[in-house]
Amino acid sequence: MGHRHSHDSGDSPQAPCGIDTPEHLAEHLAEVVRPSTVIVCVGNELCGDDGAGPAVARELAGSVPWEVCDAQTVPESFLMKIVNRRPASVVLVDGLDFAAPPGSVELFATDGLTGQGPSTHGPAPLAFLDVLAMVHPCPCAVLGIRPLRTEVGQGLSDEVRAGVDLVVSGFRLLAKAAS
Repeated sequence: MGHRHSHDSGDSPQAPCGIDTPEHLAEHLAEVVRPSTVIVCVGNELCGDDGAGPAVARELAGSVPWEVCDAQTVPESFLMKIVNRRPASVVLVDGLDFAAPPGSVELFATDGLTGQGPSTHGPAPLAFLDVLAMVHPCPCAVLGIRPLRTEVGQGLSDEVRAGVDLVVSGFRLLAKAAS
């Protein structure tokens, strides 16, 4: 799933312009989402915008045909559950620090994320995807929402709340189109 589309800046896969509508997101998700896809939402609700992933999980639960895992900060705890489902693909939703304004949404191929990764809570999601690739190779993508603040005790910023709403709407549109 090479993510080079007309909205990319062309400079690098880490400097996108962002996905700006639910329809745009559904178009990109259609490249990787299959009937057996698992959506893994990662983040820490106690740390402001790092709670974007769990917020997406809460809103998607029961409203889309795909398995949704609210993995919080421990995606590795869901590894065997995911492997046992034998998904055709995995989409990891997380707060990511990428070159865009807060609340921006972008879909990244996992090969575009390296090193410690841009996750707001460290390398755990990338390490999780590496282990998943070893035990159940399948296409994976990371759907990032750019945070504004990640301090303990903060709620979601308005910008990230809008990003969460965009992500939820995009998945729901794709589900509607697939039914």
